[in-house]
Amino acid sequence: MFSLRQAALLVCALLAALGGPGWGEENKIAEFKQRGGSLISAAAISNDGKLVLTGEDNGFVTLWSVASGKAVQNYVGQTRGVAGAALLPDGKRGVTCGDDNLVIVWDLGTGKRLEEMHTGDSIPLAMSCTQDGALAAVGCEDGRIMIWRLADGGLVTTLRRGLPVCGLVYSPDSKVLAAGYSDGEVVLWKTSDWTEEHTLASVDGASVGALGFSTDSRVLATGDQNGAGFVWNVADGTQISHFAGYENPEVAPSPPVSPVFAGSTVTPDNRGAIVYVCLSPDGSSVFAAIQDSTPRFWDAKTGRLLGTAEWYVDPHSEDDRFYFPRYGYPIAAAAVTPRRDFIVTLRGNMDDNPDDHRALVWRMVFEPKAPEQQ
Repeated sequence: MFSLRQAALLVCALLAALGGPGWGEENKIAEFKQRGGSLISAAAISNDGKLVLTGEDNGFVTLWSVASGKAVQNYVGQTRGVAGAALLPDGKRGVTCGDDNLVIVWDLGTGKRLEEMHTGDSIPLAMSCTQDGALAAVGCEDGRIMIWRLADGGLVTTLRRGLPVCGLVYSPDSKVLAAGYSDGEVVLWKTSDWTEEHTLASVDGASVGALGFSTDSRVLATGDQNGAGFVWNVADGTQISHFAGYENPEVAPSPPVSPVFAGSTVTPDNRGAIVYVCLSPDGSSVFAAIQDSTPRFWDAKTGRLLGTAEWYVDPHSEDDRFYFPRYGYPIAAAAVTPRRDFIVTLRGNMDDNPDDHRALVWRMVFEPKAPEQQ
């Protein structure tokens, strides 16, 4: 899993398109100024793309306006690093979980704590909420997944498997909870009775932290710490295709010829990891954020590399533009709106420029730049 704790110190929200020839100052819509002294460890974006909720490794939680770039509200309650964040569809509540073993439901307007749940003696590593805002699933390092009612903080059930939970995501219809584990397996939990519906086969034992359902809940994309990506049929648990976080897409085989991918040999700190996956609205392509490289798109059915996403605009560059070069803009985590129209990304730690961290908001356009045009 790639912890959200690797992400940004400086928060800014910028709007840019994916896949075109370039954009300038007119596409920058906001810049969130840092409060200093901490890293942004979690972020969520509202369904309409207008608000971003961030959590920091010192427990600070902040709600930001994308339009103005200003902090709307601060929330006090998490005493240690924030591991997960969510904005609920009612627009009135947010949820965070952290290293203090607390899960907190916030009143976004007043900053008050509405509910506070405890995960016992195990630290939360991942969180996902149903799209109706009724339930939150929190995965812990001891392998427990705790299902909470957000209305009253009641514990619904606890799922156990015995291995650290590295990623969680509910299907849009809330019928399936997908959980990625440290041994490389993904379990599809049936929410009607909380039983294991399918276990998706492990490939190389690398932890799976990137999980994303199609909008119709029929397909699941997964990505692991070694750069291996897969597309699965949710109904029967069969593999549809596989893709790779290759270091050099110009020379990568297309489609990949082996399920053991080049991403597994990038660097000792796993900069080839797939940290976020998202299926296009029509389910035809997969977008993946790769920690060491340019974000890319693959054909969901064949695994063929379609191209890269060129993301521009940087308020700190002289010409107000910045291109995501390979190995130059590692991404630590991301979150997308249900309609797939906006995405927030957290920039990972760069050894050569440790102060250059941020969270960015982009307009999501599934129009990759083809490899042959690079």
